[in-house]
Amino acid sequence: MIKVDMVLKEGHYISTKITGHAYSAEPGKDLICAAVSALAQTLVNAVEEIGGIHERDLAVTIDHGLLEIKLKDHDTSDVIDIIFRTFRIGIEGIESTYSKYVRLKIKEVHKDVKNF
Repeated sequence: MIKVDMVLKEGHYISTKITGHAYSAEPGKDLICAAVSALAQTLVNAVEEIGGIHERDLAVTIDHGLLEIKLKDHDTSDVIDIIFRTFRIGIEGIESTYSKYVRLKIKEVHKDVKNF
């Protein structure tokens, strides 16, 4: 199963962590994994290119079965929130059709939380 965890702080998106595999088909033919991967890569690229958040202010971890993106200083803007919300809408669409393979969780942390 692919698990997508999104974290908001004071109503603003500050991180997303995607783990696992769908295993809905053999590797290389798994359309659910491909769809989630495409959305995840687009999220990272859009935060950098459209949102103007660069490496010094962004922590990105990519490994087999893992993609995590965190805004280091929790700097956010309406543009960043729109990018994350667009990603969320895509994941919710996949989850609504393929809930056996994809699970989305949204977590709100308190404003005094630094690490999450």
